[in-house]
Amino acid sequence: MTLRTDSTAELKRAFRVLAHVGLWLVACFYWWQGPQRPDWIVVLLTFAAFILMPLGEGLLHSHGVIPGRPPSRMIVLFTLIIALLPGPSGFSGILFLPWLVHRSIIAVQSFSIWQKHRSSASADLCLLAAAVFPAVGAAWLVAFCQGWRPFGFDALIVLLTAAHFHHAGFTLPLIAGLIARARPGRWTSWSCIAVLAGVPLVATGITCTHFGLLPWVEPLGVTFLVLGALGVAISQMHLGFETISSGLPRTAFLISGASLLIAMLLALGFGLRYIMPSLALPMPQMWAIHGSLNAFGFGLFGLLAWRDQTTKQ
Repeated sequence: MTLRTDSTAELKRAFRVLAHVGLWLVACFYWWQGPQRPDWIVVLLTFAAFILMPLGEGLLHSHGVIPGRPPSRMIVLFTLIIALLPGPSGFSGILFLPWLVHRSIIAVQSFSIWQKHRSSASADLCLLAAAVFPAVGAAWLVAFCQGWRPFGFDALIVLLTAAHFHHAGFTLPLIAGLIARARPGRWTSWSCIAVLAGVPLVATGITCTHFGLLPWVEPLGVTFLVLGALGVAISQMHLGFETISSGLPRTAFLISGASLLIAMLLALGFGLRYIMPSLALPMPQMWAIHGSLNAFGFGLFGLLAWRDQTTKQ
C-alpha cells in the first residue's frame, strides 16, 4: 500500500511538472522573438512563475514558511498565460488579477506564520522575503498589463521591475536563506542581510534615478545586492565542492554558483554605469545575458540541487 501511494504521488508530481513546463512553452512560443527583444523578459518572468516558483515553494513548505501548495495553482497559471498572450491591455490586466491574489495570499500566509515565531534571524527573514517579494512583482505586472505607468516609468521599466521581484525577489533570498540555515555563520548571515537590503534598495535607487534625486542610492543598492549575491554564489560553489555532494547535485551547485557570480558582476557594472560607463552592457544585452543566467543557471540548477539535498535529509 505504501509503495502504491508513493508511486501515485510521484506520478501526480510528474504530471504537475509536465503541465507547468507545457504552459511555459506556450508562452515561449508566442513571445519568442530573440533574447535581446523585450519579449524575452516575459519569457524569463513566466519561467519564474511556471517553473521556479513551484520548485521553490516546495522548499519553503518543507522549512515551514508557507502552509503548502495552493490547490488552484494550475487555474491561476492558465489565466496568467491568457492574460499575457494579447500583450498590455485593460482586459489582460483583469485576467492577471488571479496571479496577484495568488501571490498575495502566499505572502499573507507566510507573514502570519512568521508572526507566531517572530524570528529575527537573517535566514528566516530571507525565506519570508522569498514568499513576500513576488507579490510586489505581481502588482507591477498588473500595472504593465493594464498599461499603467507608476511614477511615470515607461512600459519597459515597469516590466523589468516586475521581473526583478519575480527573480531577485524570489530565488535569491530563498537560496540565501537555505544556505544560512544549512551553514549558519557570519558569512552566510551577512549575505542574507545584504540580499534583504539590496532588493528593495535597487528598486528605490532606480526610482530615485528616474526623478533625478539621490543618485548614490542606485549604485549603493546594487553594491549591497551584488555583495550578498556573491556571498551566495561562493557558498553554492563551496557546497558543490564538498564531498557530501556528488554527481548531479554537485554539478548543479557549481553551475548555479558560477551563473550567479557572472550575472552579478554584470549587474555591478550596469549599476555603476554613471560612474564607470565602460563597465556597463547595453540594456538589451543585460536582460538577455544577466536575466538568462539568473533564471536558467542560478535559479533552476540551484533549486534542483536544494530539492535533492532536502529529500536526503
